[in-house]
Amino acid sequence: MSPLNGLQVIDFGQGVAGPYCGQLLGDLGADVIKIEPPRGDWSRTMGTAGGVYLSVNRNKRGVCLDLRDAETQSIVRTAAERADVIIESFRPGVMGKLGLDYSTLRAINPKLIYCSVTGFGPSGPNSNLPAGDSIMQAYGGLMSIIGERDGPPLRVGNVVSDMLAGMNAFSGILLALIDRAVSNRGRHVQISLLDSIVAFQAPPLTEFLLTGAPPDRAGNDHPLIAPSGAMATRDGRITFTVFDHQWPDFCDELGIPDEKDNPLYCTSEARQQNRSSLKAVLEPLFQTRTTGEWIAELRRMDILCAPVNNYSDLINDPQVTHNRLFGTLPTRQGTQIPNVACPIAAEDWILSAQAAPMLGEHTAEVLTALWGVSPEVLGVLTDRRAAFVHKTDAVRAKPGDKGDSVVTKQ
Repeated sequence: MSPLNGLQVIDFGQGVAGPYCGQLLGDLGADVIKIEPPRGDWSRTMGTAGGVYLSVNRNKRGVCLDLRDAETQSIVRTAAERADVIIESFRPGVMGKLGLDYSTLRAINPKLIYCSVTGFGPSGPNSNLPAGDSIMQAYGGLMSIIGERDGPPLRVGNVVSDMLAGMNAFSGILLALIDRAVSNRGRHVQISLLDSIVAFQAPPLTEFLLTGAPPDRAGNDHPLIAPSGAMATRDGRITFTVFDHQWPDFCDELGIPDEKDNPLYCTSEARQQNRSSLKAVLEPLFQTRTTGEWIAELRRMDILCAPVNNYSDLINDPQVTHNRLFGTLPTRQGTQIPNVACPIAAEDWILSAQAAPMLGEHTAEVLTALWGVSPEVLGVLTDRRAAFVHKTDAVRAKPGDKGDSVVTKQ
């Protein structure tokens, strides 16, 4: 059994943060209804193969509605009366213009848990600015500590603030559910990309607040430990970290016993101050053996180490394979799409796995079977393009239903 079975979620999120939160709820058994505008979630157009959309929207039923239409707004408000959770990731004020904001929906459903994911927060001088991970890594300070020592700031090659905010939203909703079980009332959970990426940097930020000294960009090196970082081997690269108590044995095993008492390297502080010269000592040694040989040797010494895997290495790694982190999901068209597994697991939990929905794939199913809209009203909505029904859902609709087919390539 999944822990969230029976939980009803309406997910208005677009992009990554809100949808990732909804996906985690769906992974754990919630019935997640994803609402998209006629043009679709804008993440469908990111990249070249739709991977971003597919990666954060599994285990959802897809409904396509034009929420500028008064009747569709009314339908969603009625659905919210029976919902447990609503997720939205628009700028502050957008849901209010649609009559779907927290204060409006709380009045009709006091137990509703309403989660808003914003860029900068619900208020303040920047609250109405557009936000995304590309700017948030810069604004939130993360880029300032990423990069080579003498190089410019660099962006981490993933949507860090979005994924963090999505996980924080998921955690906030779970806490609100626990609270509701005691208080019998809902909550407005508010998460921002800015708050998430700042909290993510608590260790280096706390060091800065204590010392006033900003951290140096350290490239692949550990900012507080030397030797550490990435080294070229005979056939690849590895990364490793040698703690202070391991330094003497490390020198003996590498055949450089004189260096353990060298004043340049004999203390942790000295090694950090002389990283460049220490690296010049170690680099030729690491190039004498293969990555596999060095990994075996360093692990024997209980030194933190790993090969620097590319994605091809990663998906074929024995531990990754054992953990079943990659797989495929079937689509309605009979094809298979790749899937990265949910990171949450516990004994006896059954995690569902269904491919992300096509645009409007479940519009007819949800509106008629779940939300009580008559086929005749659905036909009127599709005629005036306030609702969109994918052809796979139109097949399941009753004879006489009118459904515009909006086919989205997946």
